[in-house]
This record gives sequence, structure tokens and C-alpha cells, in this order.
Amino acid sequence: MRLRPPATGAATTAISLRQRTAIGVWETIQDRLVAAARTGLSNSSGQLLALEGLSAEHRRDLLLALISQLDLLLTRLRFDQLRGEALEQRWLELQPDIRRLSLREMAGDYVRLPQQGSLLPVADSLIGISDLSRQDPDLPPALPMLAALVQAQPLLVEGRLLAPDEPQALLHLEALISNWLIRSAEQISAEVLACCSNWPELRRYLLSPELLATRNLERLRNQLNTQQRWGSWFERPVQLYESQRLLYGLRDGAIVPLPLTEPRDAELRQLGWPQQLVTLLLEARDALGPQLRVLLRTVGDLLVVVLTSVIGRAIGLVGRGILQGMGRSIGRP
Repeated sequence: MRLRPPATGAATTAISLRQRTAIGVWETIQDRLVAAARTGLSNSSGQLLALEGLSAEHRRDLLLALISQLDLLLTRLRFDQLRGEALEQRWLELQPDIRRLSLREMAGDYVRLPQQGSLLPVADSLIGISDLSRQDPDLPPALPMLAALVQAQPLLVEGRLLAPDEPQALLHLEALISNWLIRSAEQISAEVLACCSNWPELRRYLLSPELLATRNLERLRNQLNTQQRWGSWFERPVQLYESQRLLYGLRDGAIVPLPLTEPRDAELRQLGWPQQLVTLLLEARDALGPQLRVLLRTVGDLLVVVLTSVIGRAIGLVGRGILQGMGRSIGRP
């Protein structure tokens, strides 16, 4: 079956769907993601990505490994026949395992590299010193995506409840999975960069050539850390307050930003005091902004009156007096 989503511009996207089931929807999305990963992805997200630090080959291998592990996980979840919160909880519990298995597949089970005079297995060493158990707070709730892909339940898209095989729902599912894919790859890549910082031989194997120099690698890591801190302290509170969520999508061979508007009140209430202060400042600006603009406009009008009618006239009178005095001086014999 061939679906054609509603056109929003001049270009349209044709999607081939083998069967109108949860498995058929996932297979269609999987094929599109695999094709995108194999052709290579440029970064058009507007953000610095740790994924860019990997060599092109290992970047592709990591994305393909994550897609493969997701396929196995969805099969396992269908077999478990979980629903609701139990399904989402199971998904969250298995995320660290997916990252570890994907990292192992990307690094290679049998690859060994020297470190301080010893040959060490790369995959085991990376997994042993990497922290892959952290949850990403910017990932949207997984239950709507899982319910559609595991149980073929309808999906809420822009206020409409759609079947997963509807074109708009399928593209929305693809955006959610792409976002999970890129963010999971980012977490793994950041850990790889940290490991390479203390293992020079690993850089030649996993990283892009320009990061062989210690200075370039540390500059990238520092920039990523600064970006993460700025996002955590300022950008995320603003996004929560404005009910915005940034998704990473795959489009035309590039990683692109996909803004999503959805209520995030529960996350907003969980912010710490420093982040809540940012939202309070935004709220104060919204509340006082119109009054401040009126006040500034009034003060500006008053300054214009003072400068033109009072000070300008006074300066004119002084100038006229000076000219008259000069005229008398010149007119005397």
C-alpha cells in the first residue's frame, strides 16, 4: 500500500506501507531510518552534537545498531503483552541495556587496542567505564509511541486521534523514533568522547581525524559541556514554560530540529529553584512588559517635549542674544 501525506508545501512524501498493522508501520519507519543512516547525516539541528565526533563509519554503525536493538525490543514488548504504565516502565528499564548493546555492536566484540602496554578489549572497556543508565529528561513520554507500535492503538496528533497507519500519524511516529535515535546516540557518543580523552589509541579507531589532537578533542568536550549546562539552566526552563519540546528529526540526509508544542506543566513543577527563577522572570516580563512599554513611550514623549520646547527654545534664545551682541560690536565705529 502506498500512502501520500497531505502536502504542506510544494513537495510531497510518498510512503510505502506493506500492511496496516503495528508491525507494518514499524517496518516502514525502520526502512526509512536505516536508509537515512546508511547514506550519512549532516548536522542541521543548530546544536553541537557529540555524534559528530565519531568517524563517519562508526556514526553509521551506531545508528544502525540502535535501530536494530529497537526492533528487537519492540518484538519483545509485543510478546510480553504489557499495557499502560507497565509497558512504559519496562521500556525505561531496558534503555540502558539497549545503549550498552548498541555500543558493543558499534565498537566490535573482538577489537583490541593497546593501552599503557596492554591489549584491552574495546567494547568491554567502554561499557565498563561508561555511564549509560541516565535518563534523558528531554525525551517525550514513550507510552503513546509504544502503544501505537506495539498494540496499534490510535495516536493523538495535533488534537486529532489517528490510527498509526494514517500518513500524519506515521510521520509523527517517525519523528518520535528519530528523536529517540539521535538522543540515544548522543548519550553514547558523549561517553565515547570521554573515554577517548584518556585513551589516545582509541581516538584513531573511533573518532574523526580532526579529533586526534588533544586540544581539539578537549575543545569539543568543553563546548558540549557548556551547551548542556546552558540548556539545563536556561533553555529547558524556557521551553517548559512555553510548552515547547525540541525533537531531532531526519530529513533530506540531515538531522533537523522539529519543534513540538505540548503541555509540560508536570515537568515545569519539578524544576529546581534556580530554573524556576528563570520562568518567574519570564512571567514577570509578560506581566509587566506592556506597562513598561507604555511608561517608556511616555517618558520618551516627555523627553522630546523637553528637548524641543524647553531646552531647544532656550538654546535658540541664547544664540539669538549672542548674534545680536556680535552685530552691535561690529556696527560700532
